[in-house]
Amino acid sequence: MTELEFNALKNRTMTALYQVGKCYGTGDGVGKDEEEAVKWYRMAAEHGLADAMFELSKCYTFGFGVRKNRVTAGKWLRKAAEHRHVTAMYLLGHWLLREVGSGVGYNPREAVKWFRRAAENGDARAMFELGECYEDGIGVKKEPDLAYRWFCRAALASPEDEDMYQRVQNKVFDPNLKTVREELLAERTQSI
Repeated sequence: MTELEFNALKNRTMTALYQVGKCYGTGDGVGKDEEEAVKWYRMAAEHGLADAMFELSKCYTFGFGVRKNRVTAGKWLRKAAEHRHVTAMYLLGHWLLREVGSGVGYNPREAVKWFRRAAENGDARAMFELGECYEDGIGVKKEPDLAYRWFCRAALASPEDEDMYQRVQNKVFDPNLKTVREELLAERTQSI
């Protein structure tokens, strides 16, 4: 067996372990058993599957099949983010900025780093949060033009999300960003 074949088999195996955990977690085809789900998620997570790491983080956050433990939840969330799980990247940024007692600590600069990674991978919520960071100067230098651009990207990335659309509208038409909006429109008109 080649290394490529071995890695493909390993990935399918980890995904299968994760799927068994999902079945136990939801009761799909088996009796719902959150403790059993955690066992399967852990096996897949310990072998590097980001989705399983993220599920373990949720289990520890909400107490599904395990005792609630925000510190352990934060560790698994960070591992999932480091393994390129986009939602985990966004949530890690959120926890670093807003979740007191989350087990990851307060770190605005690191929050911005994770929001940016998630935003660059298409997460509209991260784009919006990044816009707010630039608007308020949280973890980065205050830059209204970048804030405006991230708010617009968030709207474009989630056209079907009414809540996001309303949040972006409130930001984009904020009088404080009026000057930035007018400057960007002027730039666009001059480049045509």
